[in-house]
Amino acid sequence: MSTANKSHSQGFLHPIARMSSTLLMGAAFGLGIASGVAAEPKKVSIGYSPILDSVTAFIAKDKGFFAKHNIDATLTLVTLNSNIPAAIMSKSLDLGSVSTTVLIQAVDGGLDMQVVQGATMLPNKNALMAYVTRSDVPFAGVKSLEGKKVSMPGIGASVDILFQKWLSDQGADPKKVNYIELSSSQATDALRAKSVEGSVIVEPFLTRASQSGIGQIVYRLTDGLPGPTLAISYIAERGWIEKNKDTLGDVKAALLDATEYAKANPAEARALLTAYLKLPKEIVDVLPLPLYEEKVTPADVAFWVDAMKAQGRLSTTIDPAKLIAR
Repeated sequence: MSTANKSHSQGFLHPIARMSSTLLMGAAFGLGIASGVAAEPKKVSIGYSPILDSVTAFIAKDKGFFAKHNIDATLTLVTLNSNIPAAIMSKSLDLGSVSTTVLIQAVDGGLDMQVVQGATMLPNKNALMAYVTRSDVPFAGVKSLEGKKVSMPGIGASVDILFQKWLSDQGADPKKVNYIELSSSQATDALRAKSVEGSVIVEPFLTRASQSGIGQIVYRLTDGLPGPTLAISYIAERGWIEKNKDTLGDVKAALLDATEYAKANPAEARALLTAYLKLPKEIVDVLPLPLYEEKVTPADVAFWVDAMKAQGRLSTTIDPAKLIAR
């Protein structure tokens, strides 16, 4: 080959070599993305109360659904459900599972919060919450509760609203009952110590109180309602929702996976309730599991808004549709 031809060939091949090198580097980079280091997990703190409705969070954590969706979730116990909104606003929590009435009360008080996903509904029979009278205090109708001390696991919570609705519907004056705020886990001790005449108790502690002989179930608080009623939802502050849509989408996907798992594996759900809530297996095994529902509609929220308005608990006008994140 002549010198001229050799130089021409080298000049022609160099760009191809450079192009091949670039393509190979790109391919290697692409393989690195496909099989290499995953993105850093997104840290999220979720608050829950010691109630059965928190089981989807337990499952998502324990069964790896949070990890599957690249979420590093910290679950934090908040004994009183009504304290969760304040913890969210103080940045101690990112999300929390709360009763609908706690959310409405927080918004009525000026906190900018929304439902991001539903968790459970209250069935209209055999509810997981009930009024329990002390065994040595016979129940003589709702009027007999006037003047008595009743423990309540969250003033302003759904159990409080439903209890007072029951009293009003039956002709008693809810304002004449003396309320003491105690978690359901403390209710049996309060009954035993005779510091209250009755208690509103939520599972898993309701069955324990009944089986202990310390108290007797008088009325399950959703008996007679027209249908299932929204119980617990996951909520967050609106600003956090808007700034963390991708993270929130992954959290919701994990919780949805957990919900489907709970429906398909009730024994596993019970085992996690035993572990997280520190309850005897024999108690958890006989408890009815929650009625799961991830979707929340304005009508679900409106039921509670109307009930709270009727009880004079709201100082502002609440639009149920605006309490649901889109």
